[in-house]
Amino acid sequence: MKPIIIPTVIASILSLTAVSAAQARDCSGFTNRAAFFTSIGFSHEAAFWTSVANECEASNWAAEDRSTVRANVQTLAEENSYERPDRETVRAAAISAGVELPSRRGKGKKGKNSRGGN
Repeated sequence: MKPIIIPTVIASILSLTAVSAAQARDCSGFTNRAAFFTSIGFSHEAAFWTSVANECEASNWAAEDRSTVRANVQTLAEENSYERPDRETVRAAAISAGVELPSRRGKGKKGKNSRGGN
């Protein structure tokens, strides 16, 4: 009986570790976004993304699917009257502050709108 219990306990520990790592990874994007806005002097935007990161951690959004997380962010944006800043305004502020813009997700991905993709 002991040989069966030990692997089960190890599997449980590994599963908990994986959930913790997923939580940190999934919510860290919101924290990174808040840090970026702080670095370019956008305090309102930074505060919003900090609150999103906190809610993500508190509500375990890592266990949710992408559409649920997106809906949760949208709800927080509406509740806080948050409007996404214009891309050119952000770019100008980043250049002025000497901060590198984060890379855009999905860049170089093949799809129906990319060159050469059908």
